[in-house]
Amino acid sequence: MLKGYWGKILRVDLTSGKVSEEKISEEYCQKYLGGVGFAADILLKEVGPEVGALDPGNRLIFGVGPFQASALPGSGKWVAVAKSPLTGAICYSIAGANFGSMLKRAGYDSLIIQGKASRPVYLWINDGEVKIKDAASSWGKDTAETVDIIREELDEPKASVADIGVAGEKLVAIACIAVDKDSYAGRGGLGAVMGSKNLKAVAVKGSQKSEVADPQRTLELAKELNQRIRENAPEAFLKGGTTCETTPTEELGDLPVRYWAGDSGGVWVKEAEKLSYPYYSEALNVDLAKCAKIACRNCPIRCHRYMETEGKYGVTGSGPEYEALGMLGACNLVEDIHAVAKANQLCDLYGIDCISAGAFAAFATECYEKGLLSKEDTFGQELTWGDGDQVIEIVRQLGEREKLGELFAQGIVKAAQKIGGNAPELAVHVKGMDFPAHDPRAFFSLAVSYATSSRGACHTHGLCFKAACGLLLPEMGINEQPDRFVMEGKDFIAAKFHDLSALQDAVTMCNFMMFGGFGVTDMLNSLNAVTGWDWKIEDFLKVGERISTLKRAVNVKWGFSRKDDTLPKAMYRPAKKGSRAGKVPGPLDPALDGYYRLRGWDSDGKPTAETLKELGLTEGL
Repeated sequence: MLKGYWGKILRVDLTSGKVSEEKISEEYCQKYLGGVGFAADILLKEVGPEVGALDPGNRLIFGVGPFQASALPGSGKWVAVAKSPLTGAICYSIAGANFGSMLKRAGYDSLIIQGKASRPVYLWINDGEVKIKDAASSWGKDTAETVDIIREELDEPKASVADIGVAGEKLVAIACIAVDKDSYAGRGGLGAVMGSKNLKAVAVKGSQKSEVADPQRTLELAKELNQRIRENAPEAFLKGGTTCETTPTEELGDLPVRYWAGDSGGVWVKEAEKLSYPYYSEALNVDLAKCAKIACRNCPIRCHRYMETEGKYGVTGSGPEYEALGMLGACNLVEDIHAVAKANQLCDLYGIDCISAGAFAAFATECYEKGLLSKEDTFGQELTWGDGDQVIEIVRQLGEREKLGELFAQGIVKAAQKIGGNAPELAVHVKGMDFPAHDPRAFFSLAVSYATSSRGACHTHGLCFKAACGLLLPEMGINEQPDRFVMEGKDFIAAKFHDLSALQDAVTMCNFMMFGGFGVTDMLNSLNAVTGWDWKIEDFLKVGERISTLKRAVNVKWGFSRKDDTLPKAMYRPAKKGSRAGKVPGPLDPALDGYYRLRGWDSDGKPTAETLKELGLTEGL
């Protein structure tokens, strides 16, 4: 009998209304582990290049891994995967709250959703019983209202609800999936994929317990690792969550000030302090006790911020985290933390990725300033830097898909093409995915990582820049802290952190646990305790390599190649001041060649037949 897994995948076809269960073997679990591994394999086999992201034939996959059978720290995570309407590439986005645990306790290792319902519906999964229910009462409602409506209809206050807001219903390409009001599968437009299927939400509750191989050892590891994380994670991180990062990223030239302006170097000292812990916590009345209540399951760090403010920008509930502070704030030169919190709340309620929303607002201002957009184009708005009300209004327009929201409804690439002139050259993205709030000019490893990431510009695809801050991976060959301004060796660092991310997204766990000392060997020990396998480190790392190449194989099947592994021109404009003055990444081509060689891919970035065979990846190609 499988340990740590149910050996079952739930499939729901919304077109026919058919619900079925599919069995998976232990061999399959060992090959892909779960989470993004299972999902990428499903996409490779079932979604061809002719299938559009918003077509009924696209698959939306919610996945968990063996860690959801335990109380290991960081195991509150789960992954949503589909072809992205923003990029056309594979998209995998991680969320938390209580959904992953509930899906596991309901008796499943993955959920596949396909087809399109004839009317708005939601799924109700309760201990193996699955119903497709009418969503008329919640359609048109925001993400928080939807949770309350569905829980009340079901009379299940403890049901976990993954849902979309109005942006997802209107197929906005940056629509996200909200979970239990406080967590978000944010990137790549997976909320629009749900909307295209007329699927408002998935509610789940479970009481079953998936057996682990060694309950005592698993419990000991959970206690030991929780204690280690609490003792070793930076104090500011434990007290302020990711909001403690704004000031240090500014010091490193990593903060996206004024839409990645080339000459500023990210220098924005006093303003960044107003968007950072501890000022953040004081200004927004952060309640640490309530932060604990909205934390993801099994999390010792509890990075979600709960706040209660009044006045023009009053917010009660979850507040902005680092990426929102960077993109809605610094990227738009908005230093008013209350305005940023309000813009972030609107993103949450509409169900919009706050990273891309901030990028869109800043890009619009950049284009307006350069004369590429007129006042007529902006529907009477005069766009200026530092205007919090302007950012809030643009977020609203994005959510409603009106005015500038319609211009950006299909993403930054399509918007830039519509604007014309040199707007496409100004857009900061990879594969159509807007940059998150970390700058490759501050950490050259990010240049390689963003360019080669299978989902586009993404810091969590591999936290490679953290190696330059002292986060080493000795089991994977990263033993020394690298120089952040040297290109040599960054192909290796990017590849290894990509593999680590693949493993984390497969088992499935939060990568923030690394900051408290939950390392690669701990992951392996935990996996062996849960499953009963007797894997060595090389067995474990091989799965990371396999999943990284599997994700690439999906994209290659859909038409991606070396031509898509690029960086925008903005990343080659050096700063005139700050810690990265005069610094830009070296030529990308040598780094791509090195990355491809390490992977066993050809010069165009396509996995070779030998590599696919060696990794056991021949089916579906």
